[in-house]
Amino acid sequence: MKKYNIYIIAFLTFICFSCKEYLDVKPKGKILPKTAEEFRAMLELHLNRVEGAMENYILGDAKSILDYEMYSDNLDAKLTFYPQGGALKTYVGDGLNDISDGYEYLYGYIRDCNIVIDNLNDGNETLEKNVLGTAYCLRSVCYYNLLRTFCEPYDKSRENELLGLPLVESFDMEERPLRSSWTKTFEFIEKDLLAAIDYNVKDEVWIFTSDVAKAYLAKLYFWAQKWDKVIPLAQELLEKYPLLAGQAYVDMIQSKNEKKGNVLIRSYTVGGMGVSDMTYGFALEDRKYRPVSKELVELFTDGKQDIRYELSFNKQRLAQKNVCANVRSAEMCLMLAESYLHQEDESHALEYLNLLRSKRIENYVAYTKDNLPEIGDNDLIQVNATGKTLSKLMRVILSERRKELFMEGDRWFELKRNGRPEFWGTAEGKKYITSKYLYTAPLPKKDIELLPDLIQNEGYED
Repeated sequence: MKKYNIYIIAFLTFICFSCKEYLDVKPKGKILPKTAEEFRAMLELHLNRVEGAMENYILGDAKSILDYEMYSDNLDAKLTFYPQGGALKTYVGDGLNDISDGYEYLYGYIRDCNIVIDNLNDGNETLEKNVLGTAYCLRSVCYYNLLRTFCEPYDKSRENELLGLPLVESFDMEERPLRSSWTKTFEFIEKDLLAAIDYNVKDEVWIFTSDVAKAYLAKLYFWAQKWDKVIPLAQELLEKYPLLAGQAYVDMIQSKNEKKGNVLIRSYTVGGMGVSDMTYGFALEDRKYRPVSKELVELFTDGKQDIRYELSFNKQRLAQKNVCANVRSAEMCLMLAESYLHQEDESHALEYLNLLRSKRIENYVAYTKDNLPEIGDNDLIQVNATGKTLSKLMRVILSERRKELFMEGDRWFELKRNGRPEFWGTAEGKKYITSKYLYTAPLPKKDIELLPDLIQNEGYED
């Protein structure tokens, strides 16, 4: 991304990172930016961090993605304790402090987006539209991540009682909002993403383009079980970013810095960023100390005919696949299969399931209603997102998703979305239980102390 040497950067860096409360006030004597160029510079602080994988919470870096793999059931217990194995997370309880840090950081990014949205005139100039479109998209992605992490998953039967997030829509020195409802939070994010799409940002220098906004809107609808709204968005993106096969697919998956193929957004598109490069190297090394779970390996019933088999792990069940934070069209394809099935349209569900398999498995045999395999009986997920017992076809779709998005930080949220199953693992002779409440991270203690009426998530109350 082109860098702009504007003196206001020093001030913006200060307000972004010097204070720790998500409702930081503007320091006395400081002047907010006024021009579109200055607001662009403000956003570029964050865009550059996404490109260089210098943040853990907007899109993520290799370490944060690997941590989520470790919280899930994709990886078995540590092979060693010292030296490398001892640094790895054992279960989600080990990472709650890191996850909770994301709350303040994401609200800090939201604050900066609010400053842009509040103060930049919505004119006809391309630069203004690009800055505003990016600000709306970035804000919505931050709220989407907060929703998935700090709120319970959507449950239609409890829709009216599910808590959402404090919604900070503008830069206000005095505002101290409490938690809204889950539905109002969803509606707020939806409105932001629709606004971002309307600004129609096309130049990928902005990273959060209109296509990225459409992808996150599809993901939001999917998380909220709006299956009918997922379908047109996911179809549009899948047509524009068609699935790859063979070596082109391998090159895309294993790429360190280049956004290849049908990837809409990813981190590490800029190398040589010092600490981020170092954490990337550590993540690739650390993945060797938690073997891939036997249950995941056994899902690859086509063996080496499935290009993902040897791409994902070796004979010792040690992970080989690149650790990557991204959004790509294969997820859209899988969302289409599942959304159609939730609408009881098995024909279209099979169509998109087979489309993905045709790009991954040599000499594949198309699945029909009559030849679906018995698969996933030992999977932790035994109910779908709506709480119903898994059908055979749903088991296959979820299994394909698990294989396809391995090492991309997806499985933890799949467990959360589909029943929040409890499970346990062992390390150094101790048993660690992932209880149902642990799927939803606690709000930071200091925010509860600052706002006593702010409701803490279940399981973390004093």
